[in-house]
Amino acid sequence: MANKRNAALEALSGAAPADTPAAAPAPAGAGAENIVTLKHSKSAKATVQVAVYMPAKVARKFKEIAFIEDRKANDIYLEALDLYLIQQGHGGIKGVTSR
Repeated sequence: MANKRNAALEALSGAAPADTPAAAPAPAGAGAENIVTLKHSKSAKATVQVAVYMPAKVARKFKEIAFIEDRKANDIYLEALDLYLIQQGHGGIKGVTSR
């Protein structure tokens, strides 16, 4: 199934058109070299669903970031969670799941 893109939203966000390759933005901030890209597991034991309540504007910002980076919002949430776990000294998502 091909990804459908909304040309009007791309024009508003300044994103490159679908047929133009765009370079991925480099992550900013300290500890960016520790960010882990996670692959989704199909195993029910490995992944659980969790509801997160947040202000509507924050949820919208996560969706906007995901759209601009051509990623899923869940990937952005996991990246933020990974950085938080690293900051708290837990070794990120990999550090917690490998125990």
